[in-house]
Amino acid sequence: MVTTTIDQIEKHAANIRDGLAKIQPGEPHAISDAASTNDGYPQGDLSIILVESIPDGYHRIEKPTDKDRQLVPGNTEGSRHCLDSLDGVELFRHAEWNQDYDGLMGPALKLAKERTIEHPKHGNITIPAGRIVLTTYQPDYDADTRKTRRNAD
Repeated sequence: MVTTTIDQIEKHAANIRDGLAKIQPGEPHAISDAASTNDGYPQGDLSIILVESIPDGYHRIEKPTDKDRQLVPGNTEGSRHCLDSLDGVELFRHAEWNQDYDGLMGPALKLAKERTIEHPKHGNITIPAGRIVLTTYQPDYDADTRKTRRNAD
């Protein structure tokens, strides 16, 4: 039976709704060794993207501390995207990174060992050793809208 693309999307959505999808929201996921450069893996508002090298504009954090395990700034449950360990991790941050950073470019990670990015709600994502990942943040449209309104007044 030939189905249209929209039929396939609707069937997939129904499978997710009915709990029949392969990966459920909030379940752990391991990135395959067969994954390709530029493959992306969302973990809530954090995106994990496989890259070939550390992008320009990033600098290495020479002595990361336990606080550097948290990849998203903030102290809410939603910002608790944390590495299970810094062992075997080279950590790089965008040159503009500081305590008040509100850009969309998260840390880049060069992994000598398999590591897991943990989150209490979105499910853990395990990344195999030998990979380089770039993390990015989802825009906060409410904050952007407030800035736009404030500037327009």
